[in-house]
Amino acid sequence: GALLRSIVEKFTPQAQKAGVRLEVDVPGDLPSITGDGDRLAQVFTNLVDNALRFTPSTGQVILGAKNVGAEMEFSITDTGAGIPEEALPRLFDRFYQVDASRAGGESHGAGLGLAIVQEIVHAHGGKIGVRSQVGHGTTSVIHLPLSQAATTVARKRK
Repeated sequence: GALLRSIVEKFTPQAQKAGVRLEVDVPGDLPSITGDGDRLAQVFTNLVDNALRFTPSTGQVILGAKNVGAEMEFSITDTGAGIPEEALPRLFDRFYQVDASRAGGESHGAGLGLAIVQEIVHAHGGKIGVRSQVGHGTTSVIHLPLSQAATTVARKRK
């Protein structure tokens, strides 16, 4: 929760300038996860930056987190341009770029960001996926394992 709130704080000026509403939807009683805070911040920074880049003025980007069994599920949902279905399977490939003519595509990098994001998530024992529909936005979903102590507490609650 704290990490997502800090990411929202970091991107609030960019979101305001773009006319995009940026929110965090996180319950107060989330269990903890164990990981490299800097690398996880890199994951969310990349995903939020992409979401803001492809979301038009008056759109929104929402960061969420919830406990799902022995995992934490994070989501970054935008109301942006969306990603063509045929591009989704290659989205995390190194150097792959979705058509640069898409709205927001004029400022793009080398196509390494999402590949690095996936590597960081996998290094933390997690998985990442993307759902998208052109014209309706994109949701990136990350599942990361809870810390051992949090998993024990969650089991005792059941």
